[in-house]
Amino acid sequence: MIYYGALPLVRYTIYAPERLANWRKERRWKRGIHALHQAGVRQVIWPGVCPWGAREAGFVPIELEGFYQGIADRLVMAALERAGRKSLDSRVALVGQRLSVPLQMAAERLCPQVRQLLIQVPEHGEAYARWLHGQYGLPMVPAAAGADVTVAFSPTGPRWGDCLELYGVCALDGLRVAASGLELPEELAAPLLAVLWERGAISRDELTVVSTQ
Repeated sequence: MIYYGALPLVRYTIYAPERLANWRKERRWKRGIHALHQAGVRQVIWPGVCPWGAREAGFVPIELEGFYQGIADRLVMAALERAGRKSLDSRVALVGQRLSVPLQMAAERLCPQVRQLLIQVPEHGEAYARWLHGQYGLPMVPAAAGADVTVAFSPTGPRWGDCLELYGVCALDGLRVAASGLELPEELAAPLLAVLWERGAISRDELTVVSTQ
């Protein structure tokens, strides 16, 4: 067992060579899942070949979406820095199917840091943009103006500039999140950070965003 902060990580290997019959592979998977349940495991980082989702197997899924949406402003700042843009001269678009709490939190954190925000949310987006103008003084921006960075909280809606897709499996456009003082295996870093974030074991101040390009 390895500990990352207060988070214990157990590696469990299931040997299932390609030549093995599918029913035998499935039986080995089920035995492995049963063993993990018996050991008290509640969350699992699956390999790409796993035939089931976490919920199907009885585990609590690890949600990258909530983690990345919670630090959307940090991701935006890193994207602007990588592109050599000054944040106070930049325009950022926030795109979503609805006016979610993470989108609003990102907007309100970004208001003091960027020149303009473009809110692209059906029905309530314009009213929210007016509210931001009243609270923070940022002018309302038409869609035709475009943006330097787009933060997408859903798969629908327009995109401009560098795009951070913060839903589903998520795509950070060449950015990577790390935590100071924690050396995590590269292939497990994102889900481990998501679990630590979910449990309140790491704070925003402990996170850094770097470019992999």
